[in-house]
Amino acid sequence: MSQSQTVSQKIKLLIFDCDGVLLDSSAIGNRVELEALKTLHIYINEEEYQERFAGITTENVFQQIAHESGINISAQFLANVEKKLLQTLEKEVKIIPHVYEALQQIELTKAVASNSNFDRLSKLLTSRNLMHFFNGYVFSADMVSRPKPAPDLYLHAARKMLVSEKECLVIEDSITGIHAAKSAGMKVLGFINSEKPLPTEETKLLKAGALKVFYDMRELPKLIHTV
Repeated sequence: MSQSQTVSQKIKLLIFDCDGVLLDSSAIGNRVELEALKTLHIYINEEEYQERFAGITTENVFQQIAHESGINISAQFLANVEKKLLQTLEKEVKIIPHVYEALQQIELTKAVASNSNFDRLSKLLTSRNLMHFFNGYVFSADMVSRPKPAPDLYLHAARKMLVSEKECLVIEDSITGIHAAKSAGMKVLGFINSEKPLPTEETKLLKAGALKVFYDMRELPKLIHTV
């Protein structure tokens, strides 16, 4: 038995982020949130928005922007944005290419840990026929006091699944999520959903702590045996 096979047997739980890893939702979410900010006369281009806030909860993003701009953003405004987000995602979001096939092939216990709220997660994963792969093991930002980049959500998932952090492998697409997984003491792979990614994207994920970066979900079933 090779060393890589020996190491891979120690992984008992595979944890997926959702936005940008299971669902191609990041650009849709950015669009809805930027349109909402424009109604407050706050203008940020999409590239800057993605660079600064990828993987961070909508609430925390808007709180930070409110602080920077000096504009009050009410709880009702946030609730309306969340409602619009869910409506738009339910209508438009697609599964990341080849995710379904990858999930079918991987025999490890699987869970989701996302900075989205549980209502949005459960509805989208169910409507896109992905929920059954996780047997209800879905963990969301509203289950912990500190969302990613804090390690709390990943540690919460490990505790609920009765595994140690060293027995977990995380799939993430953002620096925010990679920092969370690494802070939790977990191994993490970086995923980039792009056929023509910028070279800097992979560098940033590796620098954040990803063991490897991959671009095609068809690679994942074999890749998990190499970490």
